[in-house]
Amino acid sequence: MTTTTTTPAAAVHDPKEFLANLPEVLEKARADNGIPGMSVAILYKGELVFAQGFGKRNRNDPFTEETVTHIASVSKAFTSTAIGELVAEGKIDWNKTPVSQYLPEFQLKDPVLTSQLTFADLLSHRTPVPSVDMAWYRNFQSPRELIKKLRHLDIPSSKMTPYMNYNNILYAVAGEAAANVAGLTYPELIKTKIFEPLGLKDAGLSHPEMAKQPNFAMPYDADSFDDARNGIYEEGYIDSIPMSDAPAGDIFMNAMDLAKWGCVIMNEGGLDGKQVLNKESVQETLKPQSIVQDDDERRPGSAPILGYGLGWMLDSYKGHSCFRHGGSNPGYQSNLAFFPNDDLVIAHLTNIDMNELPSTLLYYIADGMLGLSITIDWLSEEITTQETRKSYERAAKELEGGEDLPDRIENQPPSHLLADYVGVYEHPIYDTITIRLEGKSLYLKMRTFDLKMEHYHFELFTSVFREFASKATVPLTFVTGNNGHVEGLKTVLDDLVLEFKRQEEKEEAS
Repeated sequence: MTTTTTTPAAAVHDPKEFLANLPEVLEKARADNGIPGMSVAILYKGELVFAQGFGKRNRNDPFTEETVTHIASVSKAFTSTAIGELVAEGKIDWNKTPVSQYLPEFQLKDPVLTSQLTFADLLSHRTPVPSVDMAWYRNFQSPRELIKKLRHLDIPSSKMTPYMNYNNILYAVAGEAAANVAGLTYPELIKTKIFEPLGLKDAGLSHPEMAKQPNFAMPYDADSFDDARNGIYEEGYIDSIPMSDAPAGDIFMNAMDLAKWGCVIMNEGGLDGKQVLNKESVQETLKPQSIVQDDDERRPGSAPILGYGLGWMLDSYKGHSCFRHGGSNPGYQSNLAFFPNDDLVIAHLTNIDMNELPSTLLYYIADGMLGLSITIDWLSEEITTQETRKSYERAAKELEGGEDLPDRIENQPPSHLLADYVGVYEHPIYDTITIRLEGKSLYLKMRTFDLKMEHYHFELFTSVFREFASKATVPLTFVTGNNGHVEGLKTVLDDLVLEFKRQEEKEEAS
């Protein structure tokens, strides 16, 4: 007698059931991870199947699916796509012509390297040029003037590399160069090439413009993870100073428009049956250009190697292609991901930047929407919450001086009287530091920052940089010349050791 066995039919996966439970899951994740407010939008098979806000966008009003926030570095793909439109028009090219020909202000110390760098090089982060973010942060000078100063930048190597060397400043250069060719400002370029064709009416650039929207999120920060979970936040401000490197991260929009944008890119420039962006140019932005060196940090289910295109991380998750990019500005964090073979787009916005939820939530949603085997609980205490706590702990360590401060040697006074350190110290890229003496304390002024200095040992002082959502203890070492006088000031900014030269006092005209 023969026994016949039958294999039970596989369970039918129903995304609707997953979506029905999602609001409760997301609200718990928001509270567990200390997020004041957030929104999530999901597009699946061409339809907006989920869009909802959670928590508060300010002290009083709810964060809704229509709330706009800064999307930070998710802006980079907008820049590369707008440049792609100019490539399609024949006004520029990706790989042949150096960017310096489109923007003469862009000159590096190494003329050979200047002559090599193309739009594709800048947009794929594969150059050896270090990023000097703090030189541009809250700087009143125009982007063109700041770009001119890059000719003074010391570059450790002139050799191009296949590995990603993330650089916000070079994205600003690329955006300014493209705008120069188009005869527009960068905001005008993005508006005419992207926002208008896609109908993104609530999108724009800059804090002041965002604040004109009737439903925008204020930025928040917390001193510790426990404070964040207990709802103890510091409210930030709407910065009146333009973001100098706007092409790297100054766009704002709501989660639904962000998901729509992701869907257009996933469809290679198509929207509602029409080709609104050049297909070949969009395809170019999604081709691998450089390698992201984070092999030791690959998430479970991800590809062994992470690639970078032109404004996009090129990844896979459990065998499903995944294109994504995250962004973080003071008080804001965002993430956008799409799975082209599954017709799935996920957008996530928050109004606090110290959080790991945006980087893990997309995998939780992908598992649920695509019916993938659950191999890890992405929203668990051990994964997302503990990683968020570690982020706060790292920030606290930076506030204590991080790795830039040596062990303190007690009872070692400075070599000079405090008055001898007073003066103006200049750097060709980072501008001016002014040291003044008030009472028995030195103070440091640099652009909008006015900081008290504390003596550490010998010629080393420290200042606590405590701008909203950015906190660190900065080391400052005065340099004595052969004549015994103070002639310079060394510090560490952007992981670069910088020396500011003391300027001689000008004699008053008789």
